[in-house]
Amino acid sequence: MEFKIKFTLTCFVLAFLTLVVLLTSAWGWSMLATVTSVFLLSYPLCWLAWRTWQFWSSSIMRLTTYTQSLAMGESGVSLAQRGKSVLLDDLSDEITQLYQQSAVNSGANASLTMLFGQLFEDLPIAVVIFEQDYTLSYANRAAYDIAEISLLQGMSAKALGFVEQNKQLNHSALASNWRCQSSLINFQQQPIHLFTAIDIASELKQSEQAVQANLVRVLSHELRNTLTPMSSMAETLLSMQTLDTVQTRKVLERVKTRSDGLLNFVERFAEVAKIPEPNKERFELPALVEQTKVLLTEKDSLMFTGQHICYADSQLMAQVLMNLVKNAVESKETQGVAIKVNYYQQDNQQYLSVIDNGTGFSNIDNAITPLFTTKANGAGIGLAFVETVLNKHGGIVRLSNVADSDATVGDQEGTKIGAKVELIWPLQS
Repeated sequence: MEFKIKFTLTCFVLAFLTLVVLLTSAWGWSMLATVTSVFLLSYPLCWLAWRTWQFWSSSIMRLTTYTQSLAMGESGVSLAQRGKSVLLDDLSDEITQLYQQSAVNSGANASLTMLFGQLFEDLPIAVVIFEQDYTLSYANRAAYDIAEISLLQGMSAKALGFVEQNKQLNHSALASNWRCQSSLINFQQQPIHLFTAIDIASELKQSEQAVQANLVRVLSHELRNTLTPMSSMAETLLSMQTLDTVQTRKVLERVKTRSDGLLNFVERFAEVAKIPEPNKERFELPALVEQTKVLLTEKDSLMFTGQHICYADSQLMAQVLMNLVKNAVESKETQGVAIKVNYYQQDNQQYLSVIDNGTGFSNIDNAITPLFTTKANGAGIGLAFVETVLNKHGGIVRLSNVADSDATVGDQEGTKIGAKVELIWPLQS
């Protein structure tokens, strides 16, 4: 900038003196007269150029000093006005307005950070707040304590490992053992991204231990029921002095029947572990519900309500609906059953419920336990399969017995109880 001003002023002086030389030559002046005129004019021109340079350089220097003072936080400084340059005065006013606006925004951000600290600092839930441009603005103590991620204020969410998917922030390090959720909210007229993470490792461990305990109990019961009679029959044969062919054949037939039952039990147990990882996609849920009507008899009815587009593994979800509708039909075989299927999305979650007007759950605490059943010909696989599928989708299964105001769907007999199975899983791509 300084070089350009000096160069321009020098060119102006030289151009003016050159013009004087050309004019005096054209007028027929002598060489002495031309040199004398150039010498006399050069001094005032040089003085004028120097004064112009001094004015602009001092003005720019004062603006530079003023800007640096504001940048260092010296709010009490002001710019002394020298000369009558409208351009410089306007530039000075713009700098002052920008500084004042920046000071207001900085104060608002500081107040906002202080407020966030008072609200979230001591919460056991990790809270991370990003500004509208996904720059980290605040993180509470619980967030900084997460060893899997690193947080540094002022850095972008992408640089910190966060990824936006379907308007939701996620972090690969928090994919398991953490329940994460994010939302865009307006806080004090400022749009911010609020990200929360809850450590559910202990809950998952307790749930896993409970499932294992139930499995051990069911396995022990089934094995005891099979092996005890077999042992008793073998002991009877061994106590006989002479083996009776007919009696021996009967005992062996019973042993074979018990063995086949135990093998069938093991095969059914293995079915729960064969479920593949879900291939999630968007599909029309009513089409899958329509397929389940092949399980209905003439006395049964099925009605679907709610939203149509579902996000999950369509093949696994078809099997889930088949199991739930089959259970509902079997709950009221003699009189027919009315089934209501409802689906909706809310707060980035999907809710699918199947309600019937049957007899309800007689042992709701063990209803999902694999191989546990109260039906004469039941396998105890249906609800265990449903829960495994939902777990692979990151969801949960809720069971309840409901009053007939919730359970009946065209029930003409006023049944007082029914079963409700509610599936909840996240809506994310």
